[in-house]
Amino acid sequence: MSSDAWWRLTAFGDSTSILPLAALLAIWLCARPESRRAGWLLVATVLIDGGVVAASKVLYMAWGVHPPGLDFIGLSGHSAMAFLFWPVLGAVVAAQWRLPRWTGIAAGGVLAACVATSRLGLGVHSPSEVLLGSLWGAMVAASYLWLARYTAITRRRYGRLLLLLLIPPLLLARQFSFPSNRILAYTAEQLAGHGAIYTRPALQRDPTALVH
Repeated sequence: MSSDAWWRLTAFGDSTSILPLAALLAIWLCARPESRRAGWLLVATVLIDGGVVAASKVLYMAWGVHPPGLDFIGLSGHSAMAFLFWPVLGAVVAAQWRLPRWTGIAAGGVLAACVATSRLGLGVHSPSEVLLGSLWGAMVAASYLWLARYTAITRRRYGRLLLLLLIPPLLLARQFSFPSNRILAYTAEQLAGHGAIYTRPALQRDPTALVH
C-alpha cells in the first residue's frame, strides 16, 4: 500500500477526527434523558483513554520509564482512540438501523484494526506500542459498552441522521494532524526540569541517553 493510502487510513485514528466525532456523539446521547448517562460516560472514557496514552508517553520522554526489553516509548494513541471510538459508534449506529449490536461493534473493530495496521505501515510506532495501544483502547471500549448496556440507545426518529452529521467533521479533520507529540514533549521537558527528553533513538542506543 502507498504511503498516501496509509496516511488517509491513519487519519481515522487521529485526535482531530476522533475528538470532534466523540463530542458530537456525546451531545447526541445527552440530548435525551434516557441516554444522558451514556453520553457523560463517553466523555469520561475518552478522557481516560487519552489520558493514559499521554501519561505513557510523558513518562518515557521525561524520565525514560518504559517496559524493559521492549521497543516502547508510549502507547499508540491512534490505535487506542480508534479501538475505543469506532466500536462504540458502531454499537450506536446498529441500534439506529435495528441491527444486532455485535455487527456494529465488529465493524468498528475492523476499522480500528486497519488504523492500527497503518501505524505500522507508516513506521511511526513499534509493534509493541501498537499492540498495547490497541488492547488498551479495546479494554476501555469494552468497559464503556458493558457499563452502558442497559442504556436506552434505541432507534430515534432522526437517529439515522447521526451518520450524516458525522461525515463533515470527519472529512474536514482528515486534512489536519493533532500536534500531540509536540505538546507532550514540551510537557515532559517542563516536568523533568532538565531541558531534555528521551527519544526513540536514545532508547535504541542508550536507554539512559537524553536529547537536548
